[in-house]
Amino acid sequence: MTSSENRPAVGVIADDLTGANATGVLLSRTGYPTASLTELRWPDGGLDDYPCIVIATESRAAPADEARRRVDAASRLLLDHGRRPMAKRIDSTLRGNVGPEVEAVLAALGPGSVAVVTGAFPASGRTARDGIHYVHGVPLAETEVRNDPLCPVTESHVPTLVRSQTSLPVELLPLARVRAGAGAVAETIAEMAGQGVRIVCADAETDEDIRTLGLGMARSGVTCVAADPGPLTAAFVTASVPPVPRRVLVVAGSVTDLTRKQLDHLEAETGTRLIRADARRLGQGGEAAEAEIERVVGELAAMPAEQPVIGIRSSEILTVDSETAGRIAAGFAEIAARALHRLPGIAGIYTTGGDITLGVCRRLQAGAIELRAEVLPLAVQGHLLGGLRPDLAIVTKGGLIGDHTAAVTCVRHLLNL
Repeated sequence: MTSSENRPAVGVIADDLTGANATGVLLSRTGYPTASLTELRWPDGGLDDYPCIVIATESRAAPADEARRRVDAASRLLLDHGRRPMAKRIDSTLRGNVGPEVEAVLAALGPGSVAVVTGAFPASGRTARDGIHYVHGVPLAETEVRNDPLCPVTESHVPTLVRSQTSLPVELLPLARVRAGAGAVAETIAEMAGQGVRIVCADAETDEDIRTLGLGMARSGVTCVAADPGPLTAAFVTASVPPVPRRVLVVAGSVTDLTRKQLDHLEAETGTRLIRADARRLGQGGEAAEAEIERVVGELAAMPAEQPVIGIRSSEILTVDSETAGRIAAGFAEIAARALHRLPGIAGIYTTGGDITLGVCRRLQAGAIELRAEVLPLAVQGHLLGGLRPDLAIVTKGGLIGDHTAAVTCVRHLLNL
């Protein structure tokens, strides 16, 4: 589990799993660790590592009352676990129960909340102007979706379509107002909310229009929810809660001269300061090791959140027996585990030394590493399988591998994934 301090707590509800995953990956690419639930219940293992949760209700073709019930249950589930529903994912051709499902989310968010609805997804040829939804330039009701066997759509004018599915007040946010800027969008949403409007159908034709809408929603002072195929959700969440910067954790237990030169170069190139862990105290075990582990983790936690590279290295070279060496490796692994638990944004880990790498994997209960790339000869990147941090990116390297730039190369590889 990672710290929730300064992290988003976002919920997204989708009417089917593929749509949920499509929106979830947009959030993930934007910088928010995101998990997609396959069932309408909270997993036993918890999801503390994932501030963004996407839930699929499989309600697109359900009767309206059933769709409303499922979305209400999903909204309550998210709120019960500290995630505000910020988005209701809808189909880009507006199939399904758009009105009833948006109603359910707004009911969970309370009076005064407003949904901004748009089917616009410019990269997929979905746009909206004057309230008309277009698919590759063709009005929606004139496309093949009109004959969809489960959820036919016979209305191209979005406000009219939504009004046919809900009794909530619906208004249009026209393209001219969107292109007047985020301030104009914010002002319009606030004015409409003050007039009792609960659903705003927004025009958008470009990615810039989408970004403007998201920023305007975030600035409006109104509790908003994005109801769209994904791009507006990403824009709104990004504008509301800036993503935690991607970070790499360095766990360098090797004390060879080459490793020390590599780490010195890494500190010089990245501007970071690797915390020196007292190997002697770690090797003592017991209270001495525990105190040192907490000291190091505390210093890591105190480093600026925008620092992309953080980590630990050994303070000195020791000649020890195998039992003491095992305690030192276990100490480094425990520091890594607690850092991953407490610090936001750690997306990858770089380990040097075979005993340290093994210790970290065991402490994180990873049963295997999926191997994906050779970063350098004998330096490999993969992802952890199973355990406490499944899919965590890792680069492993021996202490006598590479030249003085090797650590920089490995860390940059992780930052660029």
